[in-house]
Amino acid sequence: MKRKLLLFVLDVLATIIAGIAALFIRFGFDFAEMDKYNESIYFYVIIAAVVYVLNGNYKIVWRYANQKDFLVIFRGTLFSYLLTVMFFHFYRSIVLPRSVGIITFLGSFMFILTGRLLYQFFVQTSKNHTRKFLIAGTENIAVSLAEDIEKNKIGEVVAFVDDDKSKIGRTIMGKKVYGPISKIDELSKVIDFDELIIAIPGITSSKVNQIIDLVDLSKVKVKIIPSFEEILSEKVKIDDIRNISLEDIIGRKPIDVNLQEIGKYLKDKVVLVTGAGGSIGSELCRQIVIQNPKRLILLGRGENSIYEISEELNEKYADVEIFRAIGDVENREWMEKIFEKFKPDIVFHAAAHKHVPLMEENPYEAIRVNVFGTINLADISCKFNVEKFVFISTDKAVNPTSFMGLSKRIAELYILSKKCFTRFSIVRFGNVIGSRGSVLWKFKKQIEQGKPVTITHPDMRRYFMSIPEAVSLVLESTILNGNLFVLDMGKQIPIEEIAKKLGKILGKDNIEIVYTGIRKGEKLYEELFYPYEIANRTKHPKIFSVKYDKPFNEDEIKKVSLEILENLKSFNFEKACEYAKKLVPEFKFRGGIE
Repeated sequence: MKRKLLLFVLDVLATIIAGIAALFIRFGFDFAEMDKYNESIYFYVIIAAVVYVLNGNYKIVWRYANQKDFLVIFRGTLFSYLLTVMFFHFYRSIVLPRSVGIITFLGSFMFILTGRLLYQFFVQTSKNHTRKFLIAGTENIAVSLAEDIEKNKIGEVVAFVDDDKSKIGRTIMGKKVYGPISKIDELSKVIDFDELIIAIPGITSSKVNQIIDLVDLSKVKVKIIPSFEEILSEKVKIDDIRNISLEDIIGRKPIDVNLQEIGKYLKDKVVLVTGAGGSIGSELCRQIVIQNPKRLILLGRGENSIYEISEELNEKYADVEIFRAIGDVENREWMEKIFEKFKPDIVFHAAAHKHVPLMEENPYEAIRVNVFGTINLADISCKFNVEKFVFISTDKAVNPTSFMGLSKRIAELYILSKKCFTRFSIVRFGNVIGSRGSVLWKFKKQIEQGKPVTITHPDMRRYFMSIPEAVSLVLESTILNGNLFVLDMGKQIPIEEIAKKLGKILGKDNIEIVYTGIRKGEKLYEELFYPYEIANRTKHPKIFSVKYDKPFNEDEIKKVSLEILENLKSFNFEKACEYAKKLVPEFKFRGGIE
């Protein structure tokens, strides 16, 4: 209130000064002539004061004012002049010379506007700038981001950099545009900045790599605007930017999925997601809930992870009914109770033990959860006439050398053997970036602690895709016809290259790498198909469909799997492997617990 009153007083004073100046301009130092019209200035000021209040001059936060807000000032001063002219037209006892009125109008507008601009200037220059930003890009997104940084006193935008020759050398918001982007390293020698924001719509991963190779990441933080914001709006704020991630530099291109058809399929359905607290399961929940299902059931064994994802979803999508079910998928009785109560239309089965070395030490658990948990859910889905069952598999199920891979392959075979009302499908893909507990987590921790990065073999390579990309393709597969779908993972990337890029992102250019030797159950490279599997293109370019003509006997799979489980319970690995080869001849066992 005090601030508004102060502004009002200053505006009135500005109008008085403008009126006095108008009289001096009109009559010079002829004070006797000026006295004849003093009264007209008093009336002008009174009318203007009333108009300023009614015009809304004091409802604006002038620290963040833009061009539209300054037009409010112009409107107020213009209406003040017009109303004063009308007043003196009907009240002829007092005369206001036309020139004095116009000069008072223009002068009051100039003085009030100048006051507001000076206020903005001093507010922005008096703050303590602790962050200095260089923005790569000059499109609307980059400019709106720069405006947000300065208006919210986050820091100072020192310059822009771009490849557009028509803009290089010019200024935006008073900041010079440098270029091309390939000269950022030279620019860092003449301009002081500690944060670089990449605000270029649709930027490619190769361009991102080029930029970060030019910057000393031990001294400069590099951030990027999310593509999601680029698509939805050209107005990006500082809160929207994020740190550079491996997804930005590995080279995975954005994918298109048929959101309309997926949404139509999932809308008003009861959807159950197993492993809902895991990396893949939680992302499935995030992408499913926006399609307005009738009910979403979060099933998982870890109460903390289920609680976290449920809280996140409830906060954003309070209108969707969510139920949290804590349980083990291998507990058949409890799974039947859940299906009986909620009667899911669609099941996404993502619950699994996934760590290869850990499951080599605990193969019993790998078979118990990954195989018999899947058997339970598949059987129960048939019993309760579930419409669609989607099983999340892995490239490690192809020619497995680990019990984790073996368990996933047996689960695949069982899904392929099922014949009932339920439409069963499998989606097989490789590693996902950001998966909880993945090797990248270990690399990040080692780099941050200044320790050597441990890699098992220099030739180790893997497929990688982002979690949202994998999940989007899983959802896309639900509207395709087929039993086994394999995602196009692109090329396998050397693990050493991934580690070096991660080090670069974390500001450590020359990380030390130590080779520790291949672990049990580990392969140098992964495979997505068996030799006898024929991949056919689907209507989506990143999804292959594999058709199986070979019949599988579900009773035989159950029987042999039970023998494997019983032998593992007794730590009889050789016997367990003999039974395993009956189902998966390609399985190559490399030794159990020592």
